[in-house]
Amino acid sequence: MEGVSTTYDDRRALRGVFCLFGTAVCWSFMGILTKWNTQSPFLIGGVTSTIVLVFTLVVARPQLRFSPLIVGVGLASFFTGLTFRYANQLTTVGNAIVLQYTSMIFVIVYQSLAERRMPALRHVLVVLGAFAGMALFFMGSLSAEGMLGNLLAIASGASFGLQFYLNSRPGAAPLVSSLVASVCSMVPLLFMFDRLPQVSPAEWGYMAASGVFCSSFANILFSKGIGKVPAFTANLICMSEVIMAPTWSFFIFGETFSETALAGAALIVASIVVNLALDARARSRAAETSI
Repeated sequence: MEGVSTTYDDRRALRGVFCLFGTAVCWSFMGILTKWNTQSPFLIGGVTSTIVLVFTLVVARPQLRFSPLIVGVGLASFFTGLTFRYANQLTTVGNAIVLQYTSMIFVIVYQSLAERRMPALRHVLVVLGAFAGMALFFMGSLSAEGMLGNLLAIASGASFGLQFYLNSRPGAAPLVSSLVASVCSMVPLLFMFDRLPQVSPAEWGYMAASGVFCSSFANILFSKGIGKVPAFTANLICMSEVIMAPTWSFFIFGETFSETALAGAALIVASIVVNLALDARARSRAAETSI
């Protein structure tokens, strides 16, 4: 029976990995759809969130239940999006992405504070490897300029990490939390109705695609995956977004990679694979100990 339990845990974790990787794929197209859109980030966010709200209620049909945890995750998600949009306007894209993924560090901090213990050495080493990879990947676009934007990106990383940590807690409901975030993001749209006639048909299409594919599908996949793997691992898997987004830009816009960027991408992928292998090893040891 122990062997069956271990196999089940491995399969469950594998399903979680695939769901979270799918989440990263969905997220990775958001930048391209935003780049094609000339409207303000608040209008894009408001329209996209309206689509997410309707799609989630009609298609996903989550059980609507609210708690301080669920609402807190929704507010963290809203804050993450808001600060990240502003960070992109005030600093370089490379700075914003790299600093937002300080979320991995914050996940470790939140876990350590909750469990009152020091973080595992392997987590620290994986974070160092992943950040070294990101530094190589975005070398040339990182700068000390736009300090306010850099600070906002770090704040976005803190709330992003909080999303991963809280969504892995018992009683979390990621889809319901996404509805809370959507309602918050829709508020600025109330003051922008006069701008809607200026939106082109193509831009409506981009926002619809972003709302359905990049957000709604991503939210559904995230909700299915986040409870099956540790919060740190979930955050690390979703970090593959930072490699995929520039890859799509290469195929669509012809933006090229340097050799340094390719080396950085390889290091990021290696960090993800090593962490997954260490997770599997830890599960196996835990199963052997329980026999």
